[in-house]
Amino acid sequence: MKKHLILILTLSQSLWSQNNNITISVKPEKVYYEKDQSNQYLNFDFLIENKSSSNIILNTVEIAVYDQNNKLARRDLVNLYSRESLELSGAKPIESGKGKLFFNPFPIFTNVIPLNKIHYEFSFNSEDWKENYFVSLDVFPELYKTKTNLIPPVKGRVLVWNGHDSNSHHRRFDYTDPLFVKRGTTINFQRFGYDFVVVNEEGIMYKGKPKTNIEWYDDIADDNNDYYGFGVPIYAAGDGIVIDVRDEVADNRQVSEEEIAKNEKAYGGNYVIIDHQNGEFSWFGHLKQGSITVKKGQTVKQGEVIGAMGASGGSLFPHLHYELRNGDGAKRVEGLPSYFNNYSRVLGNKKTSMTNGLINSGDIIESK
Repeated sequence: MKKHLILILTLSQSLWSQNNNITISVKPEKVYYEKDQSNQYLNFDFLIENKSSSNIILNTVEIAVYDQNNKLARRDLVNLYSRESLELSGAKPIESGKGKLFFNPFPIFTNVIPLNKIHYEFSFNSEDWKENYFVSLDVFPELYKTKTNLIPPVKGRVLVWNGHDSNSHHRRFDYTDPLFVKRGTTINFQRFGYDFVVVNEEGIMYKGKPKTNIEWYDDIADDNNDYYGFGVPIYAAGDGIVIDVRDEVADNRQVSEEEIAKNEKAYGGNYVIIDHQNGEFSWFGHLKQGSITVKKGQTVKQGEVIGAMGASGGSLFPHLHYELRNGDGAKRVEGLPSYFNNYSRVLGNKKTSMTNGLINSGDIIESK
């Protein structure tokens, strides 16, 4: 008969669970969710630290969702046996004495589900299956309402090539990776980021023959001028004060660790950061060399041209990386949800005017 070690812990979202064996914390401590006409979207992580003497495997995550009266509204689960998920499939054991960033596997709920409290139960087993571990915690999400009146920073027909949905690289940014730990990164500054590209009527971002992903990911050179967006104006998404600018980086789609060691924001190549004076900051990255029209300390108004789309820094191709966040820098700031005004959502022949609208990966929008 297998020997089972059962550890049951319950904690508030804002606290760390303390135990000699497994510690789980919510990242970030304040969990925000977004909402559109149909769904509610959660974007947060769990940091799991294995303090046991065994390598452990996370095999099941169960949730119970409660309303404001603490009444059950929904239950769900993922596991390694019959309800696999991207988060669990192929996951390696968490080694003894080490940690792992685990992305929340329940990112979407319909609007009819109240999200006052979500109770999570994690089930682990030791790698040799001789021990089982159970950890539970509660999360209390808050609906974030963007304080700044924002408009899309790129005009014309724009594709959100990568947003912050559960499969996005912005969302799945593992800052516990040794590379980012060495940089001093402690949280996900790009949690709610977007990659905007200018496209034609067919949703293609470049001229000429079709390109393959390998051309971008293997750094096979192509011409920036083939892209419809290269050099198009970038506009201030909202009113504020420019607190940082960088403009001298070539549009060569490269960044080095030496550069990042000197400037934690160097990954973005040329950039503009605007402080909206309300705890929200806009970041505009990968701008074209020599295109920036604003200076540090300058007050800017929504819709004012601040630069042009480029391919500087860690850019696969010409695009704008935009995000709303709670501070400057890249090591200790978190992303914030952003809702936009004065644009249209393109749905085939139909265009829907949007106010306080949510956008994400795959969306096609237009603004003038």
